[in-house]
Amino acid sequence: MRQKAAVFLHNGLGDGVAWLVLSNNLHLNGWDVDTYQNVLQPLQGWFPHLPVIHYPSVNEIPHILSTYDWFFVANNDTSTFIQTLIREGKKRFPERLKVIYMYPSKHIVNEPYYADCLTDPNLSVSENMVLFCERILHLPKCTRQSGFIPPEGLVYRNYERRVLIHPTSSRESKNWPKEKYVKLALHLQERGFQVVFLPGEKSGWEDVVDLGFDVETFGSLDALARYIYESGYLIGNDSGLGHLASALKIPTLTFCRRKTLANLWAPGFYKNEVVAPSCWIPNIRGFRLRDMHWKKFVSVNKALKAFDRLLFNSMTHET
Repeated sequence: MRQKAAVFLHNGLGDGVAWLVLSNNLHLNGWDVDTYQNVLQPLQGWFPHLPVIHYPSVNEIPHILSTYDWFFVANNDTSTFIQTLIREGKKRFPERLKVIYMYPSKHIVNEPYYADCLTDPNLSVSENMVLFCERILHLPKCTRQSGFIPPEGLVYRNYERRVLIHPTSSRESKNWPKEKYVKLALHLQERGFQVVFLPGEKSGWEDVVDLGFDVETFGSLDALARYIYESGYLIGNDSGLGHLASALKIPTLTFCRRKTLANLWAPGFYKNEVVAPSCWIPNIRGFRLRDMHWKKFVSVNKALKAFDRLLFNSMTHET
């Protein structure tokens, strides 16, 4: 008899793409899987075998608990729905509802349901998902991939010299400075690359057009994914587009304020270079010099060297 599972993901783009590894592995092993997430639906055509459904209301929890055999829930302390689902699900199916934590802290082992997943913050999310499938669920077939299937008519990295720069994110504190992005782009332009900025919205970035760069915005996440798939590289902050590009096997360069964060949350599906401050810079509790001033410790030259490594590693296209 086929197992039927519900997977409840965080609602960020990066979270959704990374956690989709779990849904893909369940499907690969013959399970019927519904994935609940509010951002991924515009990309449904890229993974038609993995149905994505918007989050239901709290009132629908009794119906949900009666519909599936297994429940895999990304913990979210701020979501009433998730906390209610965990509480009620653990009462009825303590072994068949698994709570999964994904944050880079040694204290994660103190979480009440840590044994449900045994998350290792030194490994990427995709690697953790594979270990979960192997060690907890004992699935015979496992993959680190999210299950993306390119639509017909697209040519992978057709514009190999096109470098996409995504200079924004959900929080300003995660963003490498604009002036440094522009300097990096000028260096790449001098080396013959076509640099395209993807700021999410053009406001505040129109002036880079005067320097010879394109600024692109897209009406849908699907159109953006198609553009990324045919590009050569993506450079950006720790954000959802990096995970999307990585899942599409586009080489990525990611700016991150701390390497321990990058170990877990940097794009992990394909070739990626992380640019972060040196671990030698003090970051003791109460005096977070590295976290507070990380942007000053990440130079344009350091970013260029990382891009050169990415360029070298991307000369072969093995998957």
